[in-house]
Amino acid sequence: MFSISKTKALFSKDNVPPGGTCLSSFMVISNGQRILVGKMDRPEIWVEKFLVGTARAKVYADSGKYVLPARHLHWYESPFEAARSVLRDQVGLDVPANRISLMDVQSHVSGDVNDEKEPPHWDICFVYQMKVSKSPVARLRRPEWFSELVFKPLGSLKQEDFTRGHGDVLQMAGMLGSGRKRS
Repeated sequence: MFSISKTKALFSKDNVPPGGTCLSSFMVISNGQRILVGKMDRPEIWVEKFLVGTARAKVYADSGKYVLPARHLHWYESPFEAARSVLRDQVGLDVPANRISLMDVQSHVSGDVNDEKEPPHWDICFVYQMKVSKSPVARLRRPEWFSELVFKPLGSLKQEDFTRGHGDVLQMAGMLGSGRKRS
């Protein structure tokens, strides 16, 4: 049986959470009260380029729900480097580093800590933000791995409009629904 313990969360060869742990960088790209969201297409590209798990990529793409620009970190990559890579490689925006700021760090556990058959999965999310003017928005082109890539009004989005837990990330950041509010 698993449980939340006071044990140090040290990751080593013989000490890995049984359900796995992911480190991810998310980009909240805003233009006024709108944020950039996309719908996944071409699951094989997401597996190869953006480190989405093979078993889940097609499920996410077939859901027809939105995702934020995001990906898992590579070994030894900083969260900030991953965020810059998301902007450049996933969305096609190359911006100076000083335009990107850390917005939130979150910890999500999905699953039941008492389920030994399917132990919980732990996500540690680094959420970055960048505000864009109309100029970069006009130049934005939808890459082939998105069936849709658009700025949507925040007020029109709900947590359940997203797949991959991305709605949870926005809600926890205080951007959707009754999430914690940022000061």
